[in-house]
Amino acid sequence: MQLSLITAARELLWPNTSPSKALINGEVEHEYIRGNIQDRSPCPGLNALANHGYLPRDGRGLTIAQVEEACMRGVHQSKALSSAVARPLKQIVRSDGTFDLIDLRRHNVIEHDASLTRLDARQGDNYTFQPAMLQSMFDDAHGGPVTVESLAKSYNRRKKERKADGGVAVPLDLRFVNIIQTVSFLNSADTNGKLSDDMMRVFYEEERIPEVVLNNQHTRTLIGLLGYAFKLIYFVVVGS
Repeated sequence: MQLSLITAARELLWPNTSPSKALINGEVEHEYIRGNIQDRSPCPGLNALANHGYLPRDGRGLTIAQVEEACMRGVHQSKALSSAVARPLKQIVRSDGTFDLIDLRRHNVIEHDASLTRLDARQGDNYTFQPAMLQSMFDDAHGGPVTVESLAKSYNRRKKERKADGGVAVPLDLRFVNIIQTVSFLNSADTNGKLSDDMMRVFYEEERIPEVVLNNQHTRTLIGLLGYAFKLIYFVVVGS
C-alpha cells in the first residue's frame, strides 16, 4: 500500500469524511481462502484483504472506496489512514473507476525496487513473495522480534543489495513510500512495536491477517504510522 508524504499531510489537514460505499454487497463472511498468486499484487496487505474477502477475492474490479472500507474493517484503520493509503491507487484506476490487484505491479508507479520481500523488477518477478528474503529480515533481528531498529537494518541491507546488483536508485517520489511500506505492518499489527516470527510468517508467507490483528479493535491511525516512519528514518540514518 502506497502512502506519500504529501498524501499523509493532506489527510491529516483535510480528512475525507464522506461515507464509503458498501464493500461487497451481501458479503458477511471473511474466512481466509488463499487466492491465485497470478491474480495478486506485490502488496501483501491488499492481497491479505482479498484472501479474507474484505476485497473481491478474485482481485479484479476493485474501487478506491472498497479499499478504504476494507482497511477500516479488516485491519481497523482510521478513516484518515485508510483514505491516505487508498488515494495513491488513483494512479492505476481505469476510466470505469476500477483497477485489478495485478495493476500494482507496474514498475515505479506504486511498486518499486528494494522491497523487503520481493525481487526487483529487472529480475523478472516483482510480485512473488521470496522466503529467503523474509529469513534475511529475521536474521537482521538477531533472533528477537522484528522492530523498527531491525527494519532499519533490513532497509539499509536492501539498499546495498540493490546497488551491488547494478540496480538504479528508487525514484525520489517513491522513497517515502518505501519508508512507509517498511513499517506499515508494524503499525497494522499494533503489538507494541514488536513482530514475532509467527506473525511475520502468517502475514508474508500466507498473506493472511493474523488473528491477533483481526481481534484487536484498537484503531490504527495515520499519526501512529507516521511516528513509526520517522523512527525508521532516524535508525536508517544513525544506524541501529
